[in-house]
Amino acid sequence: MAGWQAIADGVFGLHDSCRVYAVRGLDGAWLVINAGTGAGAGQLPAPRGGGVTLLLTHHFRDHAAGAAEFCRRGAVLAAPWFERDHLAGEQRALRTKPVLHLYDLAWDHDAPVEPLEVDRWMMDYERTTLAGLEVEVVPTPGVTVGAASYVVTLPGGRRLAFIGELMCAPGRVARLSPLQYNYNDLTGLENVTLSWERVMAARPDLVLPSLGEPFADVAGAQAKWRENAERFEALQPGIKARLTQPSRVGLEEVLPRLYRADGAVAETHFVVSRSGRVLALDYGYDARGVRFPNRLESWTRRPLLHSVDELRARTGVGRIDTVIPTHYHDDHVAGVPLLQRVLGTEVWAGENFADLLERPRDFDRPCLWSEPVRVARRLPLGRRFQWEDVAITLHPMTGHTEFSTLLCLEIDGCRVAHTGDQLFFLDPASPQLVAPDRGGVFTNHVYRNGLALGGYADFVARLREFQPEWVLSGHFRPYRPDALGWARLEAAARTFDEAHRAIMVLEDDVAHFGADSVAAKIAPYQATVSAGGAAIPLGGWVLNPYNRPATADVRFAGPAGLEAAAVRVALEPRRRVAFTSTLMARAGCRSGRHLLTLDLTVDGRPFGQVAEAWVSVT
Repeated sequence: MAGWQAIADGVFGLHDSCRVYAVRGLDGAWLVINAGTGAGAGQLPAPRGGGVTLLLTHHFRDHAAGAAEFCRRGAVLAAPWFERDHLAGEQRALRTKPVLHLYDLAWDHDAPVEPLEVDRWMMDYERTTLAGLEVEVVPTPGVTVGAASYVVTLPGGRRLAFIGELMCAPGRVARLSPLQYNYNDLTGLENVTLSWERVMAARPDLVLPSLGEPFADVAGAQAKWRENAERFEALQPGIKARLTQPSRVGLEEVLPRLYRADGAVAETHFVVSRSGRVLALDYGYDARGVRFPNRLESWTRRPLLHSVDELRARTGVGRIDTVIPTHYHDDHVAGVPLLQRVLGTEVWAGENFADLLERPRDFDRPCLWSEPVRVARRLPLGRRFQWEDVAITLHPMTGHTEFSTLLCLEIDGCRVAHTGDQLFFLDPASPQLVAPDRGGVFTNHVYRNGLALGGYADFVARLREFQPEWVLSGHFRPYRPDALGWARLEAAARTFDEAHRAIMVLEDDVAHFGADSVAAKIAPYQATVSAGGAAIPLGGWVLNPYNRPATADVRFAGPAGLEAAAVRVALEPRRRVAFTSTLMARAGCRSGRHLLTLDLTVDGRPFGQVAEAWVSVT
């Protein structure tokens, strides 16, 4: 092993563009952490049976570029799931980054030039076996939001934490620039602080950084880090306070068996049954455990497990058995796949948006979470059902999004409604969300989420009929409705319809596509088809813009060789009607990502290309 230095029994290090580590596993297998330039790939003794597994901590080129050489020599490549955009596929994060007007500074530019074929994605909190060794994945955002550390247990029980460049020495980092996610901030300092707490909680005996020497004083490193980071208070006031904020989501009691998570991005609530089972209402991002760049992309958003330890401390129950989301938006459901993987949590969802959870790539809607969510039970709308000893009724809501439900719960005889993100109360002077008695009604309507006139009036009528004693919402603390609040809600519902009818041409005797102006949708919104291969199903719906029966002619337009069959659809007045078609790419069709559009004509009147889908030709 020329160039490799022994660190511990069966553990070796190589000084390359980063410190590359190799751990001897069972049956002669090797576990290698980070690749550097790849120089170490030909210097390991030939493995017997078990082969070589290369494990990346993050995507930076000085750590990952040499992975291609390891793979050429037969290594199996594993990497953090939240680094996937940088490491694999079309390298979107690298190739589509802004060049001019660049104000978000996260280091997405440092991805490997050549995409890597990753064999196995490492999921947060996963415990698995690699090269015959027990490996635990610890989420450690720092120089990248997607970075992970790995705690490897050696035969005999010694625990080694391979932390990438989270720190290079106790309380120190090799470079600060990647910790500046946004223009002139130092958000990454907070992430290093928070991530180090997770490393400490894993109780390693030795820490092995990728840009420094191994060290054992894990607790001392945290103390030294805070001391060093707080020096920036003199340069950027407020950093010290942010570094000392609570890092764990707390729980506050709303009712004896109803709790609110104090520190989730979107409000998360928990109901504990008398038998000791736990129901979560929404489960999105942890606002305390990780800080995000301002840019909104899949690689800048990462959910963490939260509230489970707090539930155990408060109720003695350290699990979440069921989640009922109010709607499909990522800030309300991003953590659900994590719960499913780690705790085996079931998801019950309203039948009006379960498809968006299970097949997000099929839909053209804002704020979708990229991971499919398995729905165990599709809940009918308007029908009372039981979760343990809690009676629940879901009603459809349209306003914030048409794919949403009003939750009406009866807990120990107390009526509790959850209104999702349907509405809030806004202080016009701030403007910030405030308590109902301090602000005006804010109808949080988003047109591209889908909405219809009359939706707010229907919502208020259902809410009033239920007469909740407590109201939960998606981004504000629970509150008790009063007479003034009801009057203001009813007035806002009336104004919503009146304002739209005044400003838009929505009369019943003219052609229009409703308040959200959506004439049609194609599904799947993101499709893949092989050039010269078989046709795939294509579907969607069109809306009749008239108050009478009509006939729609649907045609598709795309690049040469990409073809979808035209269809004719009989339309009922003002109704959406589904259609089915087929999509194929002829031999010679250029590979890559293409735009396919839907051209709509109704009763001879052309409305143009009113919808689109993205088609990847392979």
